Amino acid sequence: MNQHTLNLTATDGHRITGTLFQPDAPLACLVISHGMAEHGDRYAGLAQWLNEHQIAVISYHHRGHGPDCAPANLGYYADREGWAKVVDDLRLVVGHARSTFPGRPVSLLGHSMGSFIAQSYAQQHDASIDTLILSASNRINKAELIPSRSLIGLIKLARGKRHQSKLVANLTFGKFNRMFRPNRTECDWLSRDEQQVDQYLADPLCGFECSVGLWHDFLGGMLTINPTLWRKDLPVHLFSGSEDPVGEMGKGIRQHFQSIREAGIQKVTFRLFDGGRHEMLNELNAEDVWQHLLQCIPTAQTECAEPLSA
Repeated sequence: MNQHTLNLTATDGHRITGTLFQPDAPLACLVISHGMAEHGDRYAGLAQWLNEHQIAVISYHHRGHGPDCAPANLGYYADREGWAKVVDDLRLVVGHARSTFPGRPVSLLGHSMGSFIAQSYAQQHDASIDTLILSASNRINKAELIPSRSLIGLIKLARGKRHQSKLVANLTFGKFNRMFRPNRTECDWLSRDEQQVDQYLADPLCGFECSVGLWHDFLGGMLTINPTLWRKDLPVHLFSGSEDPVGEMGKGIRQHFQSIREAGIQKVTFRLFDGGRHEMLNELNAEDVWQHLLQCIPTAQTECAEPLSA
């Protein structure tokens, strides 16, 4: 297997960086859209394991994230049209996957924030991917998202787009962690695997507070997601932990699964891992989760055979 540096240029001149993990004889390619306040390099172990199963992987860094992001821009998408730009960045990454592996299926895995970026992408560019896989996602709850975005909009207006709001942090990541009191760390909600949590805390490119500009763009992007607009024959696979606060401890992600089914998507599956928290790919039972993910990636020889479940 080989590793190559990914270096693409967006339409506004932004550099999109990451890593291409390439096996000797790839049967498919998986593009990974990572979560908020982390980066694509955290998926290197998974990518190397998938390479052993002849799956090529591209993991890249969203705007405002990753080792090539200027410190002043950490947690910030863009001055204008941030959501449209992160989605368009993904278009370039998927296009690179297509051109690098012609004739091979290209799947898209989105985790947490990256799952919503992936859904927006699939809604706009569904013909370019063969499978959509969503990790640690949630329903589009407009009754909560609209007032939350309005509040963040007021903070943005008063303090500026780059302001990092303690209130927003307390209502999001802080709220998630309080569900696991007594807390060992401020990130217990991520995983039951203490080693993984400690690695996250030790990583200077993880766990930072995002700007109100990013949050405003993010919630606005979520509000545009509508499964009825997706390609009906696009296979969609969701997985989550039953103790993931982002997925409302299984409630919200189950509702999202149902909404996708009701939208007429012909093949949609759902796997809820008992006891798992937010990062199922970094959980105590990560090996089982990786195997499940592998089954959901169509190759040049096979298709995902995961049965419909709830």
